[in-house]
Amino acid sequence: MYLTFNYSHIGYSHIEKGMHCQDYSARYIDSERIIITACDGHGGKPHFRSEYGSKFASEAVISVFKSIDKKYLRGKKVEDIYEKIKISILCEYNRLVERHIAHHPFKDKELALLNEDELLTVTANKMKAYGTTLTGAMLFDNKIFVISIGDSETLGIKKGNIVRLFDTSSDPAGNLTYSMCQEDAYQYLRVVILNKKMLDGVLLCTDGLSGPYQSYANLNSSFIRPNMRRALTNKSTYFLYEQIEKIATSLGIGDDVSLALFINANAKIKNYRTE
Repeated sequence: MYLTFNYSHIGYSHIEKGMHCQDYSARYIDSERIIITACDGHGGKPHFRSEYGSKFASEAVISVFKSIDKKYLRGKKVEDIYEKIKISILCEYNRLVERHIAHHPFKDKELALLNEDELLTVTANKMKAYGTTLTGAMLFDNKIFVISIGDSETLGIKKGNIVRLFDTSSDPAGNLTYSMCQEDAYQYLRVVILNKKMLDGVLLCTDGLSGPYQSYANLNSSFIRPNMRRALTNKSTYFLYEQIEKIATSLGIGDDVSLALFINANAKIKNYRTE
């Protein structure tokens, strides 16, 4: 049995500005798999449709992960599987964005908010308007699949340790991040497939959650450890809705907040620490 959760909540700074929530998270569960996503639309100019971009990124992950079966993996090199997953998700994301633009062309009032450079950027690459990060994870058969681009977090949970699943040391700092809207997004998409015995679970979150804690150690000790302990003790994640709302509306930095996770309900809950 696995406990699962996903929720996105608008941050107070976006409420004050009259914006929509730019984050999007989702969960898909059937008899064979659990899929979770957490995607962070960039917001602001020139990413004026990033609330849709984050939704389409999430939908692309779920669509591609749902298509994976045992035949998909059989007899293939892991590098070839990684490439196929990246290309498939990127193509599906682009298809969803292009369909949306075809049905909803940019409006004059949207473009009027852009300066000359921003207008040129969006004209040259309409994907810019839909800019978003992407994280997704799937538990399927005896494996865990994880994909990521950008500064949203992908963390594994194992025997009390919080494990970073990708090396992000060379990623852009500050407000810069890799994005699905880049023409070279394929280059920055990361994929890993792990044996499910290696992890008790996976936790995905946008920087509206991780940012206020400033370090992995603080995120672990102040949020992940106590909340995972409570979830595993009570066999429930329902209380996390209130936790996310508090961070988004009062305790955080004002950014939108998303959290998605799955964790083995029988995982150990002692001695959580950051690895």
